[in-house]
Amino acid sequence: MIDFLKYRIFSPVTSTEKYEKTISVMENNCKRINEILNSETYNSFIKLKGYVESGQCKNDINTVKNQKFKNSDEYGLEKKLKQLRKNKKIKNFLSTGENSNSFEVEEYLRLKQKSETPEFKEKKAYLCDKAKHKKCAAYKTFENYRYLKNSTDIKLLPKLQESCKKYIAEMSKWQGLFGDDFTSAVLETKWITQPVTAFKHLQKPYSQSGDLQLISDGKNINTASSILQIITRKEQADGLLWNDTHGFVPKKFSYTSGIISTATKFAQTYGKIEAKIMPPKTKGTYHAFWLGCEQKLPFINVFCVNDGKVQVGAFVNSQSVAKKLSIPLKQKFYIAGIEWSPSGIIWKINGKKVFSANILISDQMYLAFSSGVKKELNNTDLPVSFDIDWIKWYKRK
Repeated sequence: MIDFLKYRIFSPVTSTEKYEKTISVMENNCKRINEILNSETYNSFIKLKGYVESGQCKNDINTVKNQKFKNSDEYGLEKKLKQLRKNKKIKNFLSTGENSNSFEVEEYLRLKQKSETPEFKEKKAYLCDKAKHKKCAAYKTFENYRYLKNSTDIKLLPKLQESCKKYIAEMSKWQGLFGDDFTSAVLETKWITQPVTAFKHLQKPYSQSGDLQLISDGKNINTASSILQIITRKEQADGLLWNDTHGFVPKKFSYTSGIISTATKFAQTYGKIEAKIMPPKTKGTYHAFWLGCEQKLPFINVFCVNDGKVQVGAFVNSQSVAKKLSIPLKQKFYIAGIEWSPSGIIWKINGKKVFSANILISDQMYLAFSSGVKKELNNTDLPVSFDIDWIKWYKRK
């Protein structure tokens, strides 16, 4: 027995525009994050960061800063020269210029000559410079690190990462399997435009018992402006109708509509499935986004507008469940989807959970979109178009 109860959303569904804007911001932020992470600025910053923040950079700067002239060989040399100048032989040499070839004079001349070299003077000036640590490689590395740390991209990165943390965590769970944004001028070969039974066995259009329209083979499918349209028209068409007693019987239909599915092209068990759709509210018509198998069951109703009312549900023998959602369909497009796992199904509209059921389905299922007519309509009610902007199917990593 199908549980077909009304399910009221107590907090309103986020507008599609706001939801898409949020996703767009997250996607752009993630793109910017990747640009920064792959930039030369960031890679340089990371290389410097380890050295600077480990404390080694500070130690190297302090090592230079603590180098004193008084502790150097150069200081010792000058001190030795001062002591030698007090020697009588050297005093005599300095006053008369006479060199007695003594050891003291030779040592004095050797040290004096060394103290007057450019290398000695440069080393002394360096050691006497109180700001010498600011000229060393470690300090320059620190300054470069500080400059990069305060750069726009490096300061922006943690803010972007924080803003996208939940989105990145959520998207990191999923891997894209299938998608279409219908930008091609013609429907891609990943889709078929007949019910799977017709495609595999009949090779001609047919409709299910209770439907008033003929599902034409692609004649009611249109791709324009990157939108796929399933158009329901009031027009005469000859085809077949499935009758539970007599099987396929010829019928003259007063309406035509269409279907697209991946029945023979793509099927999957479990995942996250989303589509941006705009179903019309026309009374007496239905417009559905669903998952199916070649058999009648199981069947998952991701989002269906039937006679102007929104329905979701899943059908698999005694576990079947269905819900009507009190969504007024004031917006043009909605992003409808499910998260289907071994433990059940969660239905979402514009990212908001609207229903869930612990219903167990493990069959491989294909994607489908279809429209149809349930009761006689006035000429002014038709044609109507069920618009699909894009579809995506992800699997859990």
